[in-house]
Amino acid sequence: MELAVAHAGACAGSATSGRGGEVCWCAGISRGLFRWGLFASVRRRQRTSDSDKSRCTPSRSRVQVQAEWHGYTVHKMSGVAERTAGRYRLVPTQACLSCLNCVIVFNAMSTFSTLRALHSLIGDALDEIEQVYQKRAGQDGPLDFPSLDKPYYKNGPAKSEETIAEKLTTEPQVVEATNRAVAACGQLAASLQRPFFQLIDGINSDHVASCIMFLEESHTVEILRAAGDKGMHVRDIARAIDDVRKIDETGAETLDPAKLSHILRLLATYHWLREVKPDVFANNRLSAQVDSGKTPEQLKEAPQKKHDDTDGVPALVAMSADDFLKAFGFLSDQLLPTRERAVTLHSLMGGDGKDKPIQAYKTPFNLAFRTELGYFDWLELPENKTRLTEFGRAMTGARGWEVSENIVNAFPWKDLADNSVIIDVGGGVGSTSMVLAKAYPNLRFVVEDRPHVVEIAPTVWGDSHQSLLDSGRVSFKAQSFFDPQPPKIEVPGVGAIAAPSVYLIRGCTHNWPDADVVKMLRHLRNAAEPTTQLLIVDMLLPLACVDDTEVDEPIPGAVRSLAPEGSPLLANLGKASANGYLLDLSMMSQLNAKERTLWEISALAREAGWKVTGTTRAAGSLWAYTSAKPI
Repeated sequence: MELAVAHAGACAGSATSGRGGEVCWCAGISRGLFRWGLFASVRRRQRTSDSDKSRCTPSRSRVQVQAEWHGYTVHKMSGVAERTAGRYRLVPTQACLSCLNCVIVFNAMSTFSTLRALHSLIGDALDEIEQVYQKRAGQDGPLDFPSLDKPYYKNGPAKSEETIAEKLTTEPQVVEATNRAVAACGQLAASLQRPFFQLIDGINSDHVASCIMFLEESHTVEILRAAGDKGMHVRDIARAIDDVRKIDETGAETLDPAKLSHILRLLATYHWLREVKPDVFANNRLSAQVDSGKTPEQLKEAPQKKHDDTDGVPALVAMSADDFLKAFGFLSDQLLPTRERAVTLHSLMGGDGKDKPIQAYKTPFNLAFRTELGYFDWLELPENKTRLTEFGRAMTGARGWEVSENIVNAFPWKDLADNSVIIDVGGGVGSTSMVLAKAYPNLRFVVEDRPHVVEIAPTVWGDSHQSLLDSGRVSFKAQSFFDPQPPKIEVPGVGAIAAPSVYLIRGCTHNWPDADVVKMLRHLRNAAEPTTQLLIVDMLLPLACVDDTEVDEPIPGAVRSLAPEGSPLLANLGKASANGYLLDLSMMSQLNAKERTLWEISALAREAGWKVTGTTRAAGSLWAYTSAKPI
């Protein structure tokens, strides 16, 4: 496809095009104007008169222009585009309007143009990140970005400059630039690597997950931390693992160093470890994420305390790579129960033939673990005491998806009257309410959750938030969100109220199927007053294409794309946002639930009697803060 657009600008001369025909000197402008690869060529139009020729002067050769291409307005030199409904045209911002000597010809974006555009995006993003770090001088000059080869142990002591460098990775400008770079790198790799090898990588990705689980379960990261930067030979690693496991006492078989070396080398290939020399491995920045901060001696003495007093990430690995990975392996069998492989495997695993048919299991988790219980009820079985404990720790680690303090500015809390009450629905031990109560001392928070959670919640905080608890500014109440709200709620320092100013429900809707979400939101709506607001905090997944969904009434804050308009990036930033879609399918396989789009959560809210009034996100985050009011 070619589209000729009149260029109303001045030209200083011409050069020969590699495509046959002349190219005017404003091709230099084109390279900046169409950096995403939209520009194909600038060709000379036949001059009609000497007067036209006279207008093409060197003084007017650097004309600033804007053009509409496939419905986008592309601005000179910036490469930024904005959507417009106009026809194809080229509009100059200076120079003679009657000089129509050149024609800019657009072609569909070539593959090489796309690849170069992706390369350009990566470079630009790195420039932005470097500028942020250069502004923060350290002892040895400008602060450097954290090195992949250098471990940073969050659950142990670290140098102040290392901590600052890691903290800067969460700065909004760095997050957004990082997302663009990661998205471009992922798309560049997908474009360049042979599809067959992409396929092999994809269908065997569970190998990496299982090896990361082994890394955590075997305490290899803690062993390598004790070994230091020089690393440890695989024979010594195997002996250390056996020692922590107390195989002398249990009679377990010793770990084969040869097998261990192959596991660790795969992890090193995916940058989860370093192989510093043959068969010698050391931690790096990624493997340090799995570190518990415990010494091998502590783990040998009390392995059950490994996840105590940590950031929860090691427990998140234990849960995800065990329960979730095993469940997800049955996704196809559960969704396509009549396929031959599913039927024969189910028969073989049934043993005595008395097992229920595949169709009787509601989720891949149910099928994998041969249970009719939901995941949360299953966790509370006596046999799963360790799993339940690890689940609680893992939820602490899951906070890494979103900076908890983002909620402080994501809603107009400051506009609420003094002593306004916020009910934190399904609020667990009150992590979110504690953050908000510290930021807004004039507000009061009531955290609702199941009885056994509410019972232990105050003890979880120790002395860190004792004043909030003693003053009653944060209190706890046993209440299931599947039961109607009581007609009156007793709030310390306020008294009995019929309804709060705000119902806050964070990280709950993604755990439940649509019908259950409608039920919990309807209970809140039935108890709400006309002025009560609802704030839903959960991931909102963008589409992988530009969102042109037609709606009767636009929602403030809704975005059509996360990618810079006009760039070749996927609208959801692809690889940079993949963690949200992975969590989405984990919810599907484990809980028959999902992460939702804005339109999906808006429809559920409306069905329950709420109208979504707006949504907002922190920079570079998929987590959204969606407000609603009673209908």
